[in-house]
Amino acid sequence: MKTGQSWKCIGEGCEDTKIYNYKGLCRFCTEYDKDESVVVAVNRVKVFESGEVMPSTHQAQGHRLTSQDFLNHRRSQKRLTHKQVAALEAAHKHTQAGYTAQPDEHIHTEDCEHNHAEIMEK
Repeated sequence: MKTGQSWKCIGEGCEDTKIYNYKGLCRFCTEYDKDESVVVAVNRVKVFESGEVMPSTHQAQGHRLTSQDFLNHRRSQKRLTHKQVAALEAAHKHTQAGYTAQPDEHIHTEDCEHNHAEIMEK
């Protein structure tokens, strides 16, 4: 059987060790003025039934999402049409065609018979 949420004050030097079923303010730690209105409020913390503090599941807030973020995400998830895929593959094959040939294994030294200036221009 599941029980409800449990709350407890974890303030330093708090005399109240009781576990409550409601959140509220700690009556021992909260400071009041003469009119019994709250000056310094001390909230109780959510705990397990054993009295251990429950870890917070609330994540730190990052930047807020804007409409531009949604548009960028939608555009990045866009699927290409068959014609667009074929065009990309053709362009990829075209750029890779020049790199398939084996490079010269000739090492240019001072003993070469050809003109080095012509090779550097290419």
